[in-house]
Amino acid sequence: MNYIGNASSYLTETLLGLALYVVLLRFWMQWVRADFRNPIGQFLIAVTNPVIVPLRRVLPSIGFIDTATVLLAFAMAVIKTLILAAIVGYSPAWLSLLAFSFGELLRASIYIFMAAIFIQIIASWINPHSYHPVVEIARSIGEPLMAPARRIIPPIAGLDLSPILVFLFLQLSLQLVVAPLQHL
Repeated sequence: MNYIGNASSYLTETLLGLALYVVLLRFWMQWVRADFRNPIGQFLIAVTNPVIVPLRRVLPSIGFIDTATVLLAFAMAVIKTLILAAIVGYSPAWLSLLAFSFGELLRASIYIFMAAIFIQIIASWINPHSYHPVVEIARSIGEPLMAPARRIIPPIAGLDLSPILVFLFLQLSLQLVVAPLQHL
């Protein structure tokens, strides 16, 4: 690949990747019923509402699933994959494109969960009872995975080892679920 192709791939991966993370973060915050009144939640709403609100008129939510947000994230993953494939001169089969894009959503979601848990760990070392919008969102997103892990591995002498179990599960998910999807 030439220099322009490398730069194009980098820009596509960065810009569409960041946009995908913003949409997925909004989805997961809605899913776990995180507080959107903090500055980060307000930012996510302000950035994503211009696209999601019109989509909601066509795609209403199904139960707890915000179909407009999910479809937007999936469409962004498909577009990102198509652009990156076009840059290298590859034309993926539709099934491979859909599987790869779904894998991209899973991978990004897993990274969001990992980041949330990592933020919780660092915050618990520095100042465990502080309020910060990032830490509150991290707690909201990470807690649905941490609570079952704490039942399996309860804190030992005040040390919570459950993040190790969650990280192990998430890494295995990346290797055993996401990687095969992205190699179809």
